[in-house]
Amino acid sequence: MEHGPRALDRLRRLAGSAWLFAAICAAPLVAQAPATQVGGHATGFARIDAVDIDAHVRHLASPLLEGRDTPSRGLELAADYIARRFRAVGLQPAGDSLERWQEAGRAGAPADHDAPSAPSGGQGGPSADAAAPAATSTFLRPWQRDLPEIDVEGSRLVLVKDAGDAQAFALEEQFVPVPGFEGEAIGELVFVGFGIAARDDGLDELAGLDVKGKVALVLEGEPAHDKKLAGPELSRAASLYAKVGTLAERGAAGVVLVSRPGEAWHDHHKPRRKHKGALEEAPLDFRHTWASWVGEEDERPPAQRLPVVETTASTASVILGEDVAALRARIEASFKPVRAKAKKGPRVSVGSRTKRAPLWIDNVVAVLPGSDARLSAEWVVLGAHYDHIGVDQRGRIGLGADDNASGTAALLELAEALAAARPARSVMFAAFSGEEDGLLGSKALARALPMDKGAIAAMINLDMIGRGDPKEVAIIGIVQNPALEDVLQRARKLEKTGIERLVLRQGEELFQRSDHWSFHELGVPVLFFFEGLPIDKNGDYHTWRDVPERLDWPKILHTTRLVYSTAWLLTTDPSRPPAPRG
Repeated sequence: MEHGPRALDRLRRLAGSAWLFAAICAAPLVAQAPATQVGGHATGFARIDAVDIDAHVRHLASPLLEGRDTPSRGLELAADYIARRFRAVGLQPAGDSLERWQEAGRAGAPADHDAPSAPSGGQGGPSADAAAPAATSTFLRPWQRDLPEIDVEGSRLVLVKDAGDAQAFALEEQFVPVPGFEGEAIGELVFVGFGIAARDDGLDELAGLDVKGKVALVLEGEPAHDKKLAGPELSRAASLYAKVGTLAERGAAGVVLVSRPGEAWHDHHKPRRKHKGALEEAPLDFRHTWASWVGEEDERPPAQRLPVVETTASTASVILGEDVAALRARIEASFKPVRAKAKKGPRVSVGSRTKRAPLWIDNVVAVLPGSDARLSAEWVVLGAHYDHIGVDQRGRIGLGADDNASGTAALLELAEALAAARPARSVMFAAFSGEEDGLLGSKALARALPMDKGAIAAMINLDMIGRGDPKEVAIIGIVQNPALEDVLQRARKLEKTGIERLVLRQGEELFQRSDHWSFHELGVPVLFFFEGLPIDKNGDYHTWRDVPERLDWPKILHTTRLVYSTAWLLTTDPSRPPAPRG
């Protein structure tokens, strides 16, 4: 819930390591409904599966997707996952989506274009080396916003060698600039470990170290030590703001930040453990924005800023001439400062620069044509936002398991169920991006619908359905659409869903805070399915504690079943609901 794209070749290039591309391709695909399926409410209801819901949530809320910020590499990976599942259950792209993709002037073919599906129960997705066919359709529906983006001309990471030779590293593959820390610097590289100074627990990595006029090579986060740092989260000492501020005070000229290994990303959500053996590198991602948390004051950037670029451990090792991952392991084992072997480090040149630019971001939209010759010209929209709030300056990830991997997982189950049920009216399934930044994705879709707005009979929104009493659900929108209460009551009688109590006509303060609002403004009857009221009953809302382990899994299943029965009635009733009040 709101509080505050690139082509396939880029996706594969950013994925780099096998584990990240496999995160999309290896997840089990939902089985497509057989063409001989009879259809009907019971047929679709039986398709709603708790195992599938669990798999969808855990994939979308994986730390490898880094909080699905709008925009980010993690958001792109999530969009690709959703698109593949839409295709797997037999949905179709909206008729004008490819045209809109091309109008956006985006390079290459859409990442999801004509993606082959795996057979039922198999492992899905094309090989990372497969040749890409010409695009004929896409589930990706782009919209645009202005944000800081990389300024190629002013961004560099260069190892300055003897005799005037230099080795320049590849932007976006081997390094990225860090927004908010811009400028240029050249100087001797000095390894400062995690850059932690004078902690109460005795770790002071800057003691006796001269950084004046030098470029500091800093490890992201803080040491993973079983006893010294075994708390539930990363401390303030892990903050990039704190590290840069301290280094600036001591006269450093710039910073090269070494990102954490991919397998270490989840450490701040459970007790720390020591890592044995080499860890896989996470691909770099330029962070357009930082996450902030409910109930926690935002960290302030340092008064004096230095140019900062982020790189991987392998690139840092090339520059330093020493295994940086091994240095990290030594610090974590001893919880003491570790110095690089060479007394004098190599010279490096860094440049960090960003610029404001319009960026294309994707909603993921699919359609299911209605089975009735007359009613198929009318539509019911089912929506859920798939974005969340990303990563903060300490490296804590807002995984967004409840907000809103839960609603997105339900949307994917509803797509499979309704595809099997074959309802009379047509259905549009929309996974929205940018909800957390002001309903941006749903507003963009509402401005450029693939059908006339007057043809939409109703819209159902699922946002945060994974916490609280599994027998209860809050449904907002009855005040504006009283006729829909009868639909809900009839839906409860179609099949046992597990929901026994409906919380209605409450929570009006939330009515404008999720994606149904964009459709209400069009004059469409809407229902917003939400976990429970008041919202502050969920103490993990918009925090890094919103993890899959804290979800009430039966609640997601029960709510999905009730939404399915509600959608079935809205797609099959001969008459459509009246326009909303106000």
